[in-house]
Amino acid sequence: MAAGGWGLAPASAAQPVDEYIVVLKDNVDAEAVAHVHDKQYAMTETGTYSHAVPAYSAEMTAAEASDVAVDPSVAYVAPNRIFSLAEQSVPRSVTRTGADESSAKAGDGSGTVDVNIAIIDTGIDGSHPDLNVQAGVDCSSGSATDESPVIDVYGHGTAVAGVAAAKDNDTGVVGMAPGAPLWSVRVMDSAGAISEAALLCAFDWVTATRTDDDPDNDIAVANVSIGGGGTDDGDCGSSGDPMHAAICRSVEAGVTYAVAAGNSGTDFATTVPAAYDEVLTATAIGDFDGRPGGSGSSTCDGEDLSRYAQDDGPASFSNYATGSGDFGHTVAGPGVCVQSTAPGGYGNNHGTSFASPAVAGTVALCLSSGTCSGDPASVMQSFLDATAEFAGSNPDQGFTGDASGGDGARYYGFLIRGSIF
Repeated sequence: MAAGGWGLAPASAAQPVDEYIVVLKDNVDAEAVAHVHDKQYAMTETGTYSHAVPAYSAEMTAAEASDVAVDPSVAYVAPNRIFSLAEQSVPRSVTRTGADESSAKAGDGSGTVDVNIAIIDTGIDGSHPDLNVQAGVDCSSGSATDESPVIDVYGHGTAVAGVAAAKDNDTGVVGMAPGAPLWSVRVMDSAGAISEAALLCAFDWVTATRTDDDPDNDIAVANVSIGGGGTDDGDCGSSGDPMHAAICRSVEAGVTYAVAAGNSGTDFATTVPAAYDEVLTATAIGDFDGRPGGSGSSTCDGEDLSRYAQDDGPASFSNYATGSGDFGHTVAGPGVCVQSTAPGGYGNNHGTSFASPAVAGTVALCLSSGTCSGDPASVMQSFLDATAEFAGSNPDQGFTGDASGGDGARYYGFLIRGSIF
């Protein structure tokens, strides 16, 4: 409907074209059906997906979308939603969470964590000396293309990558899983937009690594510091959420996902993918001195960040859980004044965007040590159990309002600890 009134458009007026996701029924060949529909409905297909969920993205009118929806090969048609980064700003240390004490510490910088981590984000600066970047793919258009050299169009993904896995060497910072192999999956386009089609492309590519002939590229952990409006339908997207459907299928293929809770200071039950039960959702705390106790000054690079958090307390912007159904996949990580890699150097960052890769890197440590094993549901449970056990045995290492001392009205989970793996 055009702005300014409820009047009908003239019969001769062209109908506006929008972007849609067409989710197909199981065992349907997405590429073949998209080709047929392209001709049959005069639409323009922009990407096809077959590894995470059978689907395609396309440009079409609302009338064409209605026609496509009743095709016998189609499960449902949904709008191609737009998502955003879960950051507060992009241009401290992960000492508090024990990255420098983990079993993966390697003085030569090579790292000992042989667990592939996908960074689904704005890309990664593949030339950064502190990052072990293997390869990259560009999904920003909704269709995957190999990217060489690997680039970051914004800077956010490089910061996320450093928190997860910056090398333990004599340069810069140390990530939670030092030197782990990183795979860049770029979903932000040059205009700064992140579409659902781009995310479907990313989940599809990550899932495909688990089924191709190359065991060396199998993604075990994927980080998504991105979010938008939505809820968990409780049925893995079968009723109209393509992203939920794709993540569920990707999890079934063996990928464990860490995602940002979001930065609205509210219940993440209305933010996806954070709301999905199949992912680990990262809330954010402030930690300014790398030590427990709550006595650190809330100053970062000369800036007072007390509006964001007090030392060893939850970040004011961090989303949290309120429903007990979400408690079982919620965990906390540092998210204020987080020092990490940046294109061409280093910088400080704020947001659940940076708590999430701390979780992703710690999950990689858990897998590397053998504490976590099995399917992603088992990995998540083992990881959460070990984190809770450490918190129970070391209550002084927690934070104000954590899962052991909070009233449940705002549940942030337990703080991750890399040194236990």
